Amino acid sequence: MTQSRILATAAAGILALAALCLASLLLGARSGIGIVDLASLVTPPAAEDAAGIVVREMRLPRTLGALIAGSALGIAGALLQTLTRNPLADPGLLGVNSGAALAIVTTVWLVGPVPPAALIVPTLLGAFLALAVVWSVGASSRSPLTLILAGAALTAFLAAVLRGLILLDPFALDTFRSWSVGVLDRTGFEALGVALPVAAIGIALAVPAALKLDTLALGDDLASALGVNLAAARGLTLAAVGVLSTAAVLVAGPLTFVGLVAPHLARALAAQSALGLMALSGGFGAALVLVADIAGRIIVPGVALEAGLGVALIGGGFLIWLVRREARNPA
Repeated sequence: MTQSRILATAAAGILALAALCLASLLLGARSGIGIVDLASLVTPPAAEDAAGIVVREMRLPRTLGALIAGSALGIAGALLQTLTRNPLADPGLLGVNSGAALAIVTTVWLVGPVPPAALIVPTLLGAFLALAVVWSVGASSRSPLTLILAGAALTAFLAAVLRGLILLDPFALDTFRSWSVGVLDRTGFEALGVALPVAAIGIALAVPAALKLDTLALGDDLASALGVNLAAARGLTLAAVGVLSTAAVLVAGPLTFVGLVAPHLARALAAQSALGLMALSGGFGAALVLVADIAGRIIVPGVALEAGLGVALIGGGFLIWLVRREARNPA
């Protein structure tokens, strides 16, 4: 891809994301909100300005949440697929997001409601434990399906435990029922303030990891000969995946399929390097979550569908197509 084409693609992507953000602020169950109401983003609205309050207090947080969660999962998916050379790898499918979500629910069950900042450590632990389990079981296999089967088994187990906790103490954990499929309508500025720096740390880890992945793609022997510490490179990549997944779960719950679909869309634009793939995947991930959230608000009048359901519908069909393609072309 030439430099001019890269710049044109980047500009088009930024404009598309900006248009989706604008649509997210303007569209929803409450009609009659127009461009003039976006002034509430700059100036706090008056108490009687219902439209301005909706934009500032409800739609702005969920729009920012979609950007953070979608981009984090898109980047994490690109890193995982490049590291494992497995086109089916995704933090949601491999149980990483479910591990983080279970850690949040378990913490609330044990100690009661806590501020979002207090959930960072347990969420990180849950994500990394799940990642360690699935990596030790399936990543060394030559078959791409082994990793996915291990992840699917772990995800099912963790989801069963999570639902068991919710049923065990429905009074304390009832708010997590819909959250467990991935939601944005409960995203607040406090959660955003916690998730944003976590995502920034994940990206800071992901950039050097992506640079090392380009060398790893040449093969372990050649990468070692070029001075790359294989264990350190893989550890750095997995650390970035765990931190990025944590940021996404903190702000939107355990979304699935975003990290699967986004890297494939990025490859369709001929992304060559791991860093380029990572950047494009982040943009596509954010766009995918925004589209799912907007569609969930307007597709059925009077009924709000969770963003996680929309992403699952898109990603589930994509996964079926991808598995069938891989079965026909195992090489």
